[in-house]
Amino acid sequence: MITVKPVPADAFNSVRDTHGNTGWLHDCGAFTYSPTQPHRCGVCWSALRNGQAHNGSWQQAYVLKEAS
Repeated sequence: MITVKPVPADAFNSVRDTHGNTGWLHDCGAFTYSPTQPHRCGVCWSALRNGQAHNGSWQQAYVLKEAS
């Protein structure tokens, strides 16, 4: 199982994938790796929630893979 969690404010300076991209979690629950805060959410954009797609509500996040 893979769990996506927001980064605790006091725990990390940065969280990056193998290509150096930072993980980001949108308010709708979408997760992406991007070097900077994404401009829009692809999930919200695809669902025609255009106002929510551009709201900038992103948090740095990390992926935790747990043994099944």
